[in-house]
Amino acid sequence: ILQAIRSGEADVVIPPDADGGVRDQQRILPKGARRMDDDGTPRERPEIDDDSTPQELVARYLTGPALLRDTVAGMDADQLHARPIPGKMSTQEVVNHIVDSERSMSERMRRAIAGEEPVTIGGAGHRGPQQHPERDAAADVEALGTMREQMAEDLRPLAPEVWGRIALRREDRVLTLRQVLLHDVRHLEHHVATIEEKRAALGL
Repeated sequence: ILQAIRSGEADVVIPPDADGGVRDQQRILPKGARRMDDDGTPRERPEIDDDSTPQELVARYLTGPALLRDTVAGMDADQLHARPIPGKMSTQEVVNHIVDSERSMSERMRRAIAGEEPVTIGGAGHRGPQQHPERDAAADVEALGTMREQMAEDLRPLAPEVWGRIALRREDRVLTLRQVLLHDVRHLEHHVATIEEKRAALGL
């Protein structure tokens, strides 16, 4: 996986689906290859519905790492660290932010599964993404895949009532386990769209 991202060479990853089987092959695209429509524009991904079932959420959650991997495939170090859109994060920073957020959200979901009551956190205390220029983006993408596969193993067998447990409590909002998972799915897909914008600005 690491070599495929660094060199842009194609590789194949076959992650498990929400039922424990094997999804269709998710290809790591070679350099310059993208998920594109016939007119050359990035393929649109339908937004996941608010009323998606837990099984649908887990299935979509597991597609995130391959989606991110495909989007950064073939980018070299200069392109990863470039800021082609003024005031926006670099692709490297976006990847780091996705993985850092994943660690935090996974911990919150695990605590909710265990029945722990979350501590209330300040609504205005959110810090911006931390910069980690020394981190390996390929290793971060690999870590993301591992975290989501492990988290999915915990999520699949849950009883319906567990999905309603509070996983995040802030001064301005409260989110259940199901809502945190939905947020996690949308968070990654939103940031993938921003990477696609950076690639377009770079002419990739």
